[in-house]
Parts: sequence; structure tokens; C-alpha cells
Amino acid sequence: MGAEDGHTPVGIAHLEQAAQQAQMGRYGALASLGQLALQGLSLTSLVREALAQILESLELSQGVLLEHLAGGRFQCVASFGASLEPGRILEPSELGGWRTLLATRSLTAEVFGQEARVPLTPLGTGARGILVRLPDALGETVALLALAVYPERRLDVDTISFLQAVAHILGAAITRERQERTRREEVARLEALLERSPLVICLKGPDGRYAYVNRRFAAYLRRSVDEVLGRTDEELFPSDMARRLRAHDDEVRASGEARELEEELELPEGALFFLVERFPLHDPSGGPAVLGLMATDISGLKRAERELRRVEAELRQMVDGLHDQGIIMLDAEGRVASWSRGAERLKGYRTEEIIGRSVTFIHEGELSHPGMVREMLAQAAEDGRAEFESWCIRKDGTRFLSEDTVFPLWSRDGEVRGFSVVSRDVTERHLSRTRLERSEARYRLVSRATRESIWEWELLQNRMEWGEQALGRLGYAEEEDASHPSWWEARIHPADREEVLAGLVHVLEDGEERWSAEFRFLRGDGSYAWVRSQGYVVREDGRPVRLIGAMADITRRRRAEEARSRLYLEAQEAIRLRDEFLSVASHELKTPITPLQLHLQTLRVLASKGSAAFAAERVTRKLELAEHQVRRLARLVDDLLDISRLNSGRMELRFETVDVARLVRELLERQRTALQNSGSEVRLQLRDARMARVDPMRLEQILTHLLANAAKYGRGKPIDVTLEGDEAGYCIRIRDRGIGIAPEDQQRIFERFERAASERHYGGLGLGLWIVRRIAMHLGGSIEVRSQPGEGATFEVRLPRFPLEARPTGEPDAPIPMMT
Repeated sequence: MGAEDGHTPVGIAHLEQAAQQAQMGRYGALASLGQLALQGLSLTSLVREALAQILESLELSQGVLLEHLAGGRFQCVASFGASLEPGRILEPSELGGWRTLLATRSLTAEVFGQEARVPLTPLGTGARGILVRLPDALGETVALLALAVYPERRLDVDTISFLQAVAHILGAAITRERQERTRREEVARLEALLERSPLVICLKGPDGRYAYVNRRFAAYLRRSVDEVLGRTDEELFPSDMARRLRAHDDEVRASGEARELEEELELPEGALFFLVERFPLHDPSGGPAVLGLMATDISGLKRAERELRRVEAELRQMVDGLHDQGIIMLDAEGRVASWSRGAERLKGYRTEEIIGRSVTFIHEGELSHPGMVREMLAQAAEDGRAEFESWCIRKDGTRFLSEDTVFPLWSRDGEVRGFSVVSRDVTERHLSRTRLERSEARYRLVSRATRESIWEWELLQNRMEWGEQALGRLGYAEEEDASHPSWWEARIHPADREEVLAGLVHVLEDGEERWSAEFRFLRGDGSYAWVRSQGYVVREDGRPVRLIGAMADITRRRRAEEARSRLYLEAQEAIRLRDEFLSVASHELKTPITPLQLHLQTLRVLASKGSAAFAAERVTRKLELAEHQVRRLARLVDDLLDISRLNSGRMELRFETVDVARLVRELLERQRTALQNSGSEVRLQLRDARMARVDPMRLEQILTHLLANAAKYGRGKPIDVTLEGDEAGYCIRIRDRGIGIAPEDQQRIFERFERAASERHYGGLGLGLWIVRRIAMHLGGSIEVRSQPGEGATFEVRLPRFPLEARPTGEPDAPIPMMT
């Protein structure tokens, strides 16, 4: 049947029926959501059920509900068919163009077409969607509902209306959830405030049972909160205390007004005092009032109050017990308002004789005039205190010097309400001070006369006072702060400090009266001066209280003593060296003389026997031996003469330009016989044949000593002589294979009378190497030795090829004492 017959086509009727069923399904979904909202489901459960209903009603597969947070961010409440977890926070940058859509005034943003596609990132790439704004009662956006809509789908007006209705339901649910969350947070904050409060806070019901207590109250009772709730005062406190507390509650209920009380409670930790505020909380329905209670622990204040009263009483007893001081209270006009017992003893007037009278009548001099007293009180008010001394007259007519210290007393509004005066009799101190001033005057005169630095050390105050010009004599400015003993101690030479301080402590602790010490003291210019410091110990009841003394500069005397001591030691050393030299020289001189005498005596004997015994060969042998001893004696004499020349600085040098190689070769030829007698073979290596300027005789003297030394200590073993050099200088190296020299002796052997080997086994004056070193220095060169024990020794003489022909600079050796 067609449309022409007035009947709806079957296809259209089917579509209408489907639309009606879809609409009925949406109404059912709305009704179901409304019921769920009234049932008090959690927001997450409600939203998830709503998403399921929406997607089923609209035949969609993806949906997300995002709650709008502060700062433009969103939080996923629930999702269906999308990859977003509930609770995830989305920043505005993750939402693409969604933030702009929130600004539209319609409840729904719009249905996007192909030409204005906005991809919804959480709903899948390429999907079209619809965004629905969820408003609160004021129309503010609280959440955003995002649904996936595919391109072929068109949303009609009924669908949009359905989404608007869902938006209102869910918006109201989110708003209620926010309000409930805010309320819970406020309640939590209030409970935290009450629990952390230093006050005791509780509520009592009409039956007197505790309906609320904070932890502070339970802690005082040493119970948990649950153990206190529901109990009465009779169940928590002793009966007498409980009755007092109940009476206070009844008074507040009867008056209907708050009341503040001080209450003492017996608690497990002892009796405590509380300042309690009890107040009624009226029931709006007219029921019995609930009582509120807030209490502050004032036990500390009570203890402080009792302690203050105790201290005040003790202070009064102490003030009255002062025998040498008087405490006087004056009003603002200078009239006596209070008079301690010490003041009675000091001034001689009883309290009733002085109260109300001006303080001027007990003074003489300037303070006997009211104008001066008012000026003194004004100074105390301005400066906070004032001190003065004045002569006073006691009731019996005797005079004394009073030292008064005045303090102003202030009222709460900042006005001077009176003055406190502490008065002392300082007559004896005044007399002592006068005597001290006279003594100090004498000290100054003594200091000027003796040029000594006078000082005084107050041991009790640990303070030093220096006399007139005392610091100036030590090189310091008179304004130098030298009042602390550490100033004096720090300027004692570190090497002397321990001994000086130990001696001072010994005198003070052992009851001695005098202390004296000599030490080095740092002057103001940084130099040290020798000083003699001595002092006298003043004791009171056996205890040292003061040290008075003087410090004198004894640098000249000490230097003179040190010079005398040094000269004495030098003289002793010179005598020792002389004796040692005479001993060695006499021994060495006797050594060639004795065989010379024997040879001569033999010749005399042979001559006396006639020509038969006087054989020419035998006589010639004796004469050769005698000549050898004469030459040895001549060398000793030459060495002694060289010592004299070197000591006096009169050694003459005759420089010539010579072939050093030829000079060395000729010298070895002259020494060959003597060296052959020692059994040592001399091997010569000449690597330098250039000319040099030198004193030939002195160079020969150097080589002679070194060859003799090599033959003596390396007897029977080869001796190597090497000459080498360059344009600047040349080196003569003499190596033996004798006993060698230990490393620690290699510098010592170049000193006078020094030898590395025993004198008993190897003779000689011990001067040969010293002479060699001194001659080498005069020639502008040097000498060194390299050796190991048992491996021989190598002496190297280094000389410049063209020296300056001048005596070397530097300190000369101390002269060798000669026999006079």
C-alpha cells in the first residue's frame, strides 16, 4: 500500500517507530540517571553509568568526561572506549582547540562538519566529535563531556536536547561532589586545628557527659580520646573536684552566659592550674544547651608568680641584710619614700625620722641644695643612671664619703614615678685611692730616674696598668691597649715564654714575695730587646691579689756578656787549634829530622873509621836518603809558609800564558821517581793542548799535593791523570784506587787539620787539601771529590782558561794559630 492511499509507507513508519523507541530509550536513560544521582553514588560510578547510558542511547562507542580544574587544566573523571585513565590531569596544551570551545555561550559547542574538523586527541585520530559543557547552578563550566561522532552521523534536535539534560544532571552531581569535598576539607581543617591547639577544648552534653574532647585534654588525663568520650567528671576526677566542676557548669547553664574561672585540677602529673572559659551552645530547637569549654594551662604562670613573690621576699631580706649599702627610694621630687635597714645603719636615721623628707638634709656641699639634687635626678632620668660622690653627715655628726648610684623608676605610661638610690660608704676607698695616687706619683718619679717601665698587675681583675712612659720606652705608642696580660705574654720571645710563665706561676703558688726573670721582649719596631723584669707580690689573707714591678732594658749588658762569652769561646778554640797544630807540626817535623840525624851520625861514624869504611857507594846512598828527608822537611816548611800567606792574604800570583798539557807532562816527569818509590804507576791522558793563563808554580803545587795524596792512600796501585777542557776552562782529574772516602767525610777533608783516615796509619799535617782548595779559589777555580769507600777517589780541579787574576771574594778562613 502506498502513500497515495493516505497511509504512511511502511519504511517511514518503521523509521518513526524506531525514532520513538530511541526517544523513549533516552527518556528512560534520563530517568535512570536521575534516580542514580538521588541514590548518592560516587561521582566516578555515576559518570561511568551516565557514559554507558549516553553511548548506548546514541549508539556511540567512545566518550570521556573531564572535570574543569583551576588554571585551565582538566581531570579525567571517567572514560568509556577511550584510552584515558580516571584521575589523569590534562594540561591545556593537550586539549588542542577544546579550550576555545569553552568560551561559547551555548550549552553545546557545535557539531563539527567536514570543513571545520577539530580532532579530539583522547577519542582517536580522525574522529569527529561533540563537546558538551556541564554547567553548575550559576552557569559556570564545571566539566566537559566529549563524545565521538563519525562523519556519516547527524545529531538531531532531540539528541542535543537529551545531551543538554544529561549535562545538567552530571553538572549538578559534580557541583555537589565539589561542595561535599570542600565541606570535608573544611571539617578536616577544623578538626586539625582543634587537635593541634595548645588549648584544652571539649563539649559536654546536657547530661554532663563529654561529647567531644581534643587530644590535649586526653593527654592531660593520660588517656586516649575514646577513653574520655561519654564519661562524666565524676568518672574522671576525684569527687570533690568533680562537684566543683559540676557547680561551675550549673552556673553557666543557669546564667546562659560565658564565664571565665581559674581552676586547679588534680591530674596524674600533679596539681595544675587552668584559666577556663565555659560557654553555653544553645540548641536552635529549644533543647538543653551543650556546654563548650576552652582552657589554658597557666601552671607555669602560677609557678612564676609564686617564685616572684618568693624572690621579692628574699630580695627584701637581702636588701635589709646589706650592712655596707643602703637602698633608698625617692619620689619624683626627691623626697624619701622608702628607707632600708642598711640605710639606717649607714646614715644613722631611723625610717620614721626620714620618710617624706628631702634627701638634701643629710648631704653637705653642693648636694645640700635642692637645685643640685633636682639636676642630678634629671640627669639620671635622661641617661638611665647617674653616679656621684658626696660627703654626708650622720645623725651623730660624723662625716663619711657616700657613693650614690641613682636609677629612674618608670610608670606604665612612660613617666618618671620615682628613683632608686644605692648608697655606699667609700671613705676607706677614698683614703686608699689618695694613698695610691701618692704612691703612683712616687712610681713616676722612680721611673723617670731609673728609665724602667713600671707596671702593676691586678690579678683578680686580670688587668695590667703601665706607668708613665712605660710603653714608650718599649717602642709602643702610649695609647696602645696593653691592659690585658695577654698583650705582655704574646710579646715574650717564644723560646723564653714557657720558662718565664712557669717561674711566675711558681712564685704566685708557693707564697713567695718576689719574682724576677730575664728574657727577650718584642719592641714596637719588631726587634727583640733583652729585659729584666722583677715584681713584688701583694697578698691578702695569703692569696695573691696584685703584682707590682718594673721592667728594664738590659740589651747592652746582655750583648756585652754575649760578646765576652763569644770571645772567650773563640779564644779557647784558638788555643785548642794552636795546641793541636803544634802537636801535629812537631810530630811531622820530627819525622824527617830523626832519620836525617841517623844518616848523618852514620856518615860521621864511617868518616871516623877511615877510608876503608868510607865507601863511595855507601856514602852516596846515605846522602840520598838524607837529601830525601831534607826535601820532606822543606815541603813541610813550605806548607807552613803557605798557611801564613793564606791567613794574611799575602799570597802572590804570577800569571803566565802556558801550555797546560806540557806543564802537566813536565811535572809528572819530575815526580816520576817519587811515585815509582811508592809503587804506583802514573797513566796520563791529555785531551786538551790549548794555552791558558795560570801561575805555573801554584798549579804545580796543586798537582804535587794531589799526586802525593793519591800515592799515600793508593800505594802500589795505578794513578790516572787526565786533562780535558773547552774554550772557557779546563779540568785536571786525578784518580787513585786506594781506600776511598766516605760520603759524610768528602766535604770535611778540605778543612784544616781534617783527614778521612786515621793519623796513626797515615801521617801529615792534614793541611794539604785545604791548601789546594784555597789556591784553586785564588786561581778562580774549584776542586771536588767523588769517592766510595774501598773504590778509590777522584779529585777534579776546574780552572778558568783566562781568569780575572784577582783574589776570590768571601770571608777568609780564621787564621791558624802559629807558635810565638
